[in-house]
Amino acid sequence: MKKIILFIGVYLALCQVVFSSEGRQVKSINFDWKFTLTNPQGASAKAFDDTKWRTLDLPHDWSIEGEFKKENPSGTSGTFLPGGIGWYRKDIELEKIDPNTVYSIRFDGVYLNSDVWINGFHLGFHPNGYLGFEYDLTPYLIEGKNTIAVKVDHSKLPSGRWYTGSGIYRNVWWETKDKTHLLEDDLFITTPQVTPKKAILHLVASILNQKKRKAKVEVQLNILDKEGQLVSSTVKKYQFQKQQEIALDFEVENPNLWSPKSPSMYTMETIITHNGEEIDCYSTTFGIRKVEWKPNEGVFLNDEPILIKGLSNHQDAGPLGVAVPEDVLYRRLKMLKDMGCNALRTAHHPFAPEFYTMCDTMGFMVMDEAFDGWWNTKAKFDYGLHFEEYWKKDLETFIKRDRNHPSVVIWSVGNEVKGYTNEQQKLLVEEAKKWDTSRPVTQGRGYKGDHIDIAGFNGHGEFKNVLEKYNEDHPQKLIIGTEITHTLQTRGVYRTKTWYRTKDNPAPWEKPEHFKKLEPKIYKIEDLSEEEVFEGISPKYQSSYDNSIVRIGVRDDWNRVEQMDFYVGNFRWTGFDYLGESFNWPARTANFGIIDLAGFPKDHYYLYQSLWSDQPMVHLLPHWSHKGKEGVKIPVVVYTNCDEAELFLNGASLGRKPMNESRQIVWQVPYQKGELKAVAYMDDKIQASKTIKTAEEAYTTTLTTDKRVLQADRKDVLHCEVSVVDQNGVFVPDASNELQFKVTGGGHLIGIENGDILDMSSSKYDLNRKAFNGRCLLIIQSNGQKGNIKIEVEGEGLKSQQLIINTIVL
Repeated sequence: MKKIILFIGVYLALCQVVFSSEGRQVKSINFDWKFTLTNPQGASAKAFDDTKWRTLDLPHDWSIEGEFKKENPSGTSGTFLPGGIGWYRKDIELEKIDPNTVYSIRFDGVYLNSDVWINGFHLGFHPNGYLGFEYDLTPYLIEGKNTIAVKVDHSKLPSGRWYTGSGIYRNVWWETKDKTHLLEDDLFITTPQVTPKKAILHLVASILNQKKRKAKVEVQLNILDKEGQLVSSTVKKYQFQKQQEIALDFEVENPNLWSPKSPSMYTMETIITHNGEEIDCYSTTFGIRKVEWKPNEGVFLNDEPILIKGLSNHQDAGPLGVAVPEDVLYRRLKMLKDMGCNALRTAHHPFAPEFYTMCDTMGFMVMDEAFDGWWNTKAKFDYGLHFEEYWKKDLETFIKRDRNHPSVVIWSVGNEVKGYTNEQQKLLVEEAKKWDTSRPVTQGRGYKGDHIDIAGFNGHGEFKNVLEKYNEDHPQKLIIGTEITHTLQTRGVYRTKTWYRTKDNPAPWEKPEHFKKLEPKIYKIEDLSEEEVFEGISPKYQSSYDNSIVRIGVRDDWNRVEQMDFYVGNFRWTGFDYLGESFNWPARTANFGIIDLAGFPKDHYYLYQSLWSDQPMVHLLPHWSHKGKEGVKIPVVVYTNCDEAELFLNGASLGRKPMNESRQIVWQVPYQKGELKAVAYMDDKIQASKTIKTAEEAYTTTLTTDKRVLQADRKDVLHCEVSVVDQNGVFVPDASNELQFKVTGGGHLIGIENGDILDMSSSKYDLNRKAFNGRCLLIIQSNGQKGNIKIEVEGEGLKSQQLIINTIVL
């Protein structure tokens, strides 16, 4: 894991170089933008007075800063948060302008409908909120102060079926390069031949010459391994007027092959010189791997079979909205990696560039999704309004941006597209294959079309016999669960009777009476008790036993994956709880995630770990603090990837049981206070154990952080988990104490979250938050000041706590 962090650090360092007008240089310009959530006249002009505007750093999402209101037009889709029109402005000082240099600005993502000006000159309009764009600034720059102005129009809502956020919510870069330079988007590395002993790499690239004279250049191409050692090198000389195409093959002996278990990366370094002087240097990371999708056999990575253990995710990070710092994204991905996940689907649009770099270096396979819908809008004001004009350009940009990432193993051109035709699907697939033929193309719930390579199934694929019937009719097509399965859980909540969404908690388009028709098609789950053990729970909270489902549970579906060679795996809906699609007020989400909005695992996290991870583990549920339930039989469930498990109550064995195809072991345990312990065995040897204890009254909190030192760089982030405990330090699983937070010194709070979907407090500005089932999360970012950060937590009836974090300057 240290190597992963090091690689990401090097990547980010390369993106933060000091500005220079010589050769290619890239500089982050995220700091100190002016912002207003108004629409003043003349704000694009250089002379406009923005001194009274708020100063902030990017990435920035203004919607998450707003108030949850039932009447907000974003509605259930957008978590009842506001949109609006916002303006951003920033000044850039240039001492001189080099006539041989191209100056540009690159936005990784602006949501949505952005217009950009430099010194009052309009550079362009960009409606896509999920793809980056770049503008050439060269003709409009002057020596001295240059003013960038950006208008973001998110005034018409809903513009998406989930929480989209608003504003310049990804990184912004200032770039300079010589007028003779590599066209980075045209560079493409493929691996047409891969064996453990030798790999053949094919490179295509283009060099652009914007100078009046003919270019005479020498191009050196170096391949470096993950240790920075030179693996292969070649030098070519070119003379050309406007543009030079390059096509070369390289041979790598004994390659380090990329896979989720061994995500080895290489670097292609392109150095362009003129008369011995370096005028451009561009580095592209890539991986060497071989992926085959074999009908009725499955997926093979480097000639070894592999199952897709995947999760769909939206891009928001709960309390932070869509403005997600790299540290937060890394923590989220590491949690999924530790769970055994090996694949991720970007639902339902391209993610930020750093996401793919982390997937490369951490070892995730990616289903990269371009669009949610096509020509017909799915939300009233979504990208469908612009699809006809922009889809080809945006699809090209999307594929060129991501095609050198070894993590990307399959493209998706759409998701649950309304009323699509076979001919429309053909257009999208053929356009995608103009830019990459090395990967298959699928579509979420696109199995009815003839032109996708892999049949993608969403909810319909969860019914009995649907996948089997499709395979009979289409034996040459593999099936992937592009959105399977859907189950619901609320952290720390349990019901012993099985709930089916249509019958027990219907979505707006469902009615309980519909269940009778669906019932024969559903994979039913036995109740854990004849009578409900846990009464009085809000119907908006779902059980964390695996017994709150839509059509099929986790365990039954994974059994299908392992039994059917044509069903290669799935992308569960979802990994994390996400903002939006809550179905009604007051709720922020529908609890589909296996990790909640605060980033705390639910019990399903450990169920998936038992199915997906190779590391011996055991987990038991529910908690063991059930006041008033003395003598009542509580179903105790154990998840493990070992052969057997034994359960102990207060030191006495309650029996040893084998794991079977039910994928869980259940004991009916009359409740008594004390200690419950599960022990897992493999070949009669203890491999893992887990103990939970009965909690007494809440006494104080514990503060646990993922870092003890922060860099004073205005970017570094730490997560502080706040847990309510009793006087003996035992976690209190049903605590709901009101907590007050204070952060002073070299950091500031950028998000507070407890995971309660019905808590409509501001995650940005309310410094009070009740603990939800015993927990709360603080997200703290460096504010650039040196010195200590003090975190203080107080709570009703609780002893106060504080924690000191140091900040350093590197």
